[in-house]
Amino acid sequence: MDERVETLAAVLDKTERFLRGIDPDEHGLPTPCADYDVGALLEHLAVWIQVFDAAVNDTTVGFDPSTHRVGAAWADVFGHAAQNIVRGLREHGFARPMTMTSSPLPGEFVLHMLSMEYVGHGWDLARARGVAFPFTDHEVANALDAARAIIAPQYRGSGMFDAEVAVPDDAPLVDRAMGFLGRDPAWGQSRP
Repeated sequence: MDERVETLAAVLDKTERFLRGIDPDEHGLPTPCADYDVGALLEHLAVWIQVFDAAVNDTTVGFDPSTHRVGAAWADVFGHAAQNIVRGLREHGFARPMTMTSSPLPGEFVLHMLSMEYVGHGWDLARARGVAFPFTDHEVANALDAARAIIAPQYRGSGMFDAEVAVPDDAPLVDRAMGFLGRDPAWGQSRP
């Protein structure tokens, strides 16, 4: 089994546990993603994990991800879909096309998207809530490698990814990864 799948399995498991620890009183907190407060980001995570599940397992979601709403069962929906994703990757690998919403994509591209999506948004939620980031340096390095493999310059500023934030070469790995993903590593550090 590809080690990246096992790293992703750990990230998805930690993400589910992290989501279960979010209090409803925190849903209105701003996040580093300007379009999302905590509640909207939870909704985004729970909707799109189902899209990834369908892609990995060659099924259809049966809803439009731009309008579908999960409601308050975010962690349950996330956990179920995450288990399906890991099982699908372990059983069928990713050396095959996968269809996210319309066009087939290389399976490795989808694996990269999964890897960076949940580490990046895990950081967003940790910063928004003022709590510890749940991922290891190994998991962050995997996500950064994935992001570098698929975020081409033409995707920057297009609504898909923000411009890269300059971070010193000797900055902590998580800061370099978040800068590459277009986040300001200093976001929320001066919050009371």
